[in-house]
Amino acid sequence: MWWRPSPERRFRRDKYADYFQCLDRNGNGRIDRNDFGHYASVVQERLRLPSDSPKLARLRATTQALWASITGPMDGRGEGSVRFDELVGFFVDVHEQSQDGGELPRAAQDHVLATFAVLDMDGDGFIDVQDYDIYLSAIGSDSDANDAFAHLDPDGAGRLSMEALEKRYREWVSAGDPAVGGNYLLTGRLPD
Repeated sequence: MWWRPSPERRFRRDKYADYFQCLDRNGNGRIDRNDFGHYASVVQERLRLPSDSPKLARLRATTQALWASITGPMDGRGEGSVRFDELVGFFVDVHEQSQDGGELPRAAQDHVLATFAVLDMDGDGFIDVQDYDIYLSAIGSDSDANDAFAHLDPDGAGRLSMEALEKRYREWVSAGDPAVGGNYLLTGRLPD
């Protein structure tokens, strides 16, 4: 008899696949620097930022930090890109190492910090629904930002702190239950 993954494992893998597909903007089966360059271009266009804008310079810097947080621990082949199996392996390791409230591994902490910096478009130390909406459109997600943000902010505070984002990140990595709010974090939706 062959092994079949549990529904929770399949759900987590489907979340990882959805995130990978959002980031792989050029559809070449790898997340590479060009995919991240696309992100900054979409945000620049959406916000109508001039090329010499400090906000755009900040976005490019935070996007590069997010890129480094992904390629550093995930690019096991040293190709300067991340394949799906590498991304899945990273998140499975994070899930296993941080179960039962354990501390996130250093690479996951770096990913959380970089993700927060990219999402915090205005640099005020919080992520609000407008920041999140820009992020979702830039990664190509067709999710409704208000609906998704309501899952991330169930208390209705209207913004997420770094601590709240880390909690939602932990949920996104580990939750096998679709009812958990953090499942919406990185793509704004549940996987199909």
